[in-house]
Formats: sequence, structure tokens, C-alpha cells
Amino acid sequence: MRTWHDLQQLDAERPWLLDCGLALGIASAAMLSAGTAATPLQLGLIVAISAGYALRRRAPLPVLVVSGALVATMIALGYTTAVIGAGLFLAAYTVAAHRPLRTTLIGAGYCLTVLVAIAAAFPERMPWEGFGTNVALFVGAFTLGRAGQLHRRTARLEAERAELASWKQQEETRHAVTQERLRIARELHDVVGHSLGVIALQAGVCARIVDSDPAEARSGLLAIAERSRSSLREVRHILSAIRETDEPDCPAPGLADTDTLFSGFSDAGLRLEVERLGEPWPLPTALDHTAYRVVQEALTNVARHARATRVSVVVERGPDFLRAIVEDNGVGFDPAQTPPPGPGGLGLLGMRERVALVNGTLQVESSPENGTTVYVRVPVPPPEAQHE
Repeated sequence: MRTWHDLQQLDAERPWLLDCGLALGIASAAMLSAGTAATPLQLGLIVAISAGYALRRRAPLPVLVVSGALVATMIALGYTTAVIGAGLFLAAYTVAAHRPLRTTLIGAGYCLTVLVAIAAAFPERMPWEGFGTNVALFVGAFTLGRAGQLHRRTARLEAERAELASWKQQEETRHAVTQERLRIARELHDVVGHSLGVIALQAGVCARIVDSDPAEARSGLLAIAERSRSSLREVRHILSAIRETDEPDCPAPGLADTDTLFSGFSDAGLRLEVERLGEPWPLPTALDHTAYRVVQEALTNVARHARATRVSVVVERGPDFLRAIVEDNGVGFDPAQTPPPGPGGLGLLGMRERVALVNGTLQVESSPENGTTVYVRVPVPPPEAQHE
């Protein structure tokens, strides 16, 4: 088994070396078969035919044609061809194994023509029984060569399919990792960005009233502390989900938590007008969380960048849709600049990504000095579909 493996490895790495050794072996056996009575012409033909066998893989059909003609010449001259002629079967196999079907058929037709010509011209040297045997041997050589080519082609296709499948799996893994990174980035941005924005607003209010109204300032500082603790809990929840730990569960916030969200902005000095429309039907968790984060990020952008004095929030739950509108009377911006300059650009990008993940649409209308309006609409599956 080891010797056969070594031969296969040699055939794959240095095929010319194996072919030269094979040609040398055929030439030596043919010369020994010819014996001491061999003429210089016979020896020259043996050397020429054997040399052709060494080139069988580089030029299979020419080697078969030339070798066949030289072997036929030896038969015509009455020389022994039992050994040297056996190499023709190897040449025929090589044509079928390494060349297209059309070339194989040409080679098979050529061999049949040569055999018929020899049998017809020299019946005493190739009786019809020998003709049939040679035809069968050539058919076997061509068939084995063709089968070997088909086997290699099939193995190559299977290897390519396996490589393609591996590449697809790697791409899917990379895509999944990228999407997970984007999700984590959105969560951290929304939690940390929102909390820091509200804390900054509340701290500013406290700084302004600390001398005139210490009790109210103290209340504001307590609100900042509570906001910090709440944000820390959310960050820990995100990190525990990443690490897949068994820390106490902290459910993702949804629209039911918007009262706390709105009160935080109100405490920070932002004047909110909130309107809820439709029936408060339950929503899928992912959609509910997305709606909360989008409203949260829209309000955070208002608090941090808009310098608005009034903000209107409308949340409508329809039979098959959820709509949210956040409108402010702030400084606005030019939507043609996508994303807008400054940190708010990342917030809008994250909002669009979130809404796209639940097959929704997000539209931003704004212009300098005329405020900004964010429209969000997402489809909601019917209640029976949510439980399937």
C-alpha cells in the first residue's frame, strides 16, 4: 500500500519522471525480447517508439499516431512487436484519459484503421482471432481512460462544491458576526447615548437652579443617580447577553416603558406633548423593542442637537401597522447631507438599520431653522400569526 501511495504521489508531482521510467522499461523489455538477432533498424524503431511513450501525456494523440505507424512498420518488416506493441494500449488509454471525447474518438478510429490494414495486408502475422483480441484490448484501454477522466472530473467538481460550500459558510459566519456587532453597537449607542444626553440636560438644569432652588436641584441629582443606575442595568443586560451568562434577566424595554422614557426627558426640561392612538394590542418582542429604541433615539437627538422648546410624539397602533411620529421645533438640518454632520448621523443610521430589520420604513423631514419630523411605520402581523 505504501509503494502504491508513493507511485501516486510521484505521478502527481513528477509525471514526466514516471513516464520516462516507463518508456525505459518498455524499451529494455523489447530489446531483451528481440534478442541478439535484432538488427540496428529494429533497435532504432524500438528506441523511437519508446521515446514517444515518454511524451504520452504531453501529446497523447500524436504519440498514439506515430507509435501506431512505427509498430505497423515493424510488423510489415517482420519484427517482433509483442512487448513494444503493448505500449500502444497505454498510449490509447492516455488519449482517452486526458483529451476530450472528440479526440478520443479520432484516436479510436485511427487504431481500428491500422488494425484492419495490418490484418488485411498481413493475415499470416495478424490472424482475425488476433485482430479481435487487439480490438477488445483497445476498446478496454479507451474505456478505462474515459472512465478515469470522468472520475477525476467528478472528484474535481465535488471538491469545488465543497470549497464553495465552505466559502459560503464562512461568508455567512462573517455576515452573522457583522450583524451581531452592529446590533450591539446600536444597543450601546442607544442606551449610553440616551442616558448621557438626559443626564447632561438634567445636570445643566440643576446647575442653573442650585442656588435659587436647592430642593429642586437635589431632586434633579437624585433623578440623575437613578438614570445612571438604570443605564448601568441595561448595559449589564447587553453584556450578559453577549457573554451568555446566567445573570438575572432584564427584559428589553418596549412601548410600555415609554412613560418612564418621557418623564426622563420632561425632568430634563424638554416640553413633551404625547398622544397615543389605537388599541394597545401586544406586539412581537423584536418590534416592540425596535419601536421603543427608535422613539428613544429620536428624542435623544432632539435633546442633544435640536435646541427645541417643544416636541410632539404620536404613537399609533393600527390593526396591521405601528406608526410613530416625533416632531420638534428646533434648528433642523439639511437632509441632503446624509448622514448629517456631528454625532446625530450615527443615531439616524442606527434608527434606519433597526427599522429595516423589522421591514419598516423611516422618513426624516427637516430644513434649517424649521425643525425636524421623524416618521416611522412598521407592519405588524395579526395576533394569530404572532403565536405560530
